[in-house]
Parts: sequence; structure tokens; C-alpha cells
Amino acid sequence: MSTTYKVLESDTDFLAAALALSKVSVWYREEPDPIGYLMDYGGIVEGYTAESIKINGAQFVRERFEFRAYIK
Repeated sequence: MSTTYKVLESDTDFLAAALALSKVSVWYREEPDPIGYLMDYGGIVEGYTAESIKINGAQFVRERFEFRAYIK
């Protein structure tokens, strides 16, 4: 069984992930790299602003990272 994920981008995406208690991981990805590098295994979204996302007590800058919610 393969694991699928959704890349979170909008406030609505982050709100839905938080309400669903979805596990969200944090990735660093540059344009030519199709996969990226796992930066943090993450956890539940605890909060978000226009500039950052809070996951497991850590703040991540939205424009620097990609956030992936895993779908069961």
C-alpha cells in the first residue's frame, strides 16, 4: 500500500489538516528537485500565520518549506 500526501499551501489547507489531526511533515525543495529533502518528520499543525506554521512546538517559515499532510 502506498502512502499519498497533499501539499498544504493555503490557510484552508492548514486549517483542515489541524482539524483532522493529520500528520504533516516539513520538506525543503528547490525547483529542479522533484522530491526534496525531509527536514522534519513533523506532527500536528498547532497554528499558522501568513508567515509561518507551528508544528510540534517548532516554527517553520512558509515560503522556505513545503508542508505535506499524509492521507490514510
